[in-house]
Amino acid sequence: MKPCVTLLLYSPFSLDNFLMFKSLSFISIALLSAVHSAHSETSVSTASAQDKIELGRYLFHDVRLSLKGNRSCALCHNPDIHWTNSFNKVPDIQGDISRLNTPSLLNVADSNNFTVSTYNVRDLESAVSRPLLSTAPLEMGATPSMVVNRLQDAKTLYAPLFQDAYGDNKITYKRATQALAAFTASITSMETRYHRFKQGERTALTEKERRGLALFESDRLNCTSCHAGEQLNLTKASQHVEHYNVGLYGIHTNGEYFYPSSENGLRKTTGTKGDDGKYRTPSLINVTNTGPWGHDGSYLSLMAVIESYARGGRKISLGANVGDGKLSFAKHPSIQGFTITEDEKSDLIAFLETLTIENFEQLKAQTQSPFCQLIKLKNRTELPNCIEPYRAATE
Repeated sequence: MKPCVTLLLYSPFSLDNFLMFKSLSFISIALLSAVHSAHSETSVSTASAQDKIELGRYLFHDVRLSLKGNRSCALCHNPDIHWTNSFNKVPDIQGDISRLNTPSLLNVADSNNFTVSTYNVRDLESAVSRPLLSTAPLEMGATPSMVVNRLQDAKTLYAPLFQDAYGDNKITYKRATQALAAFTASITSMETRYHRFKQGERTALTEKERRGLALFESDRLNCTSCHAGEQLNLTKASQHVEHYNVGLYGIHTNGEYFYPSSENGLRKTTGTKGDDGKYRTPSLINVTNTGPWGHDGSYLSLMAVIESYARGGRKISLGANVGDGKLSFAKHPSIQGFTITEDEKSDLIAFLETLTIENFEQLKAQTQSPFCQLIKLKNRTELPNCIEPYRAATE
């Protein structure tokens, strides 16, 4: 006898009770099925999200994405060097030197603006596509069709990766940039002693470092007017990442003081004279590991950066850019200079050291290349089970 019928015959339930019980049973089964389905979908979603990151890791390190097959995204954004590089500027594929220093990709997805000297890139997928397709500078020299064709030629490698990430092995440029964006978004960490201190762990900083923090937050130095927020890159007043002229250059021209015409920041895009020398405020997380500093990598030490701000702008006495950044007409009004002792400079740098991420080695391991070295380096050990890299046909 079926359980529902048995229940009706041998219990004091009325027919109405039985029908209600039966309805509730079906509802319970439906709810359980829905919960199971939602759990399954979440598991699949989580798995495919991780698979998309893994596909992005391969693409990030693959020289197939450059016209000449001689560089990958990781050439400029090297995980071993905190997702940047140690050069002040990097040449493009033609050997021409770029105008800007390479910013680190750490926590890049948390930005509301993805370019150093323009306002027009507001999403990460567009940002990762920009160096692939840009023509000035010619960073990678790629086209969407070139990327797709080369990945299809390597279908034995990439078809399973696209299958895992998207549910089928169709290779498109859109999917490639989505995966690259997912990978770069995974390069994230706020695990610093500074953040632990702010969360109440008073012993996370030494006395010297606490003095440096007090200086950083003081009205005298006024650092937090531009370096506020969790990443220390937000303007205190607007709580947005902004572009500012901070007085690196002041080349005298017709009675006014300008940045070099080839490196004039937002002005190059907007054409507005008042935007001369304005560049995006960088995050200070991990700042002691990402030198050289400045939009053009022209600061070789953090001490030089501090001394420039203390003066109210940098003075250059030799070379092509002789001038006084203190006199730059578009300089932000908060850059007025301040007094600071040698001991205080040391304290301030000690504080900046506390912004170093503590899980660097773990995050670096997660973002390493799956490929063998294109050019064998004696001081670098080849990773085990690495994949032979793409080698462009020689003419």
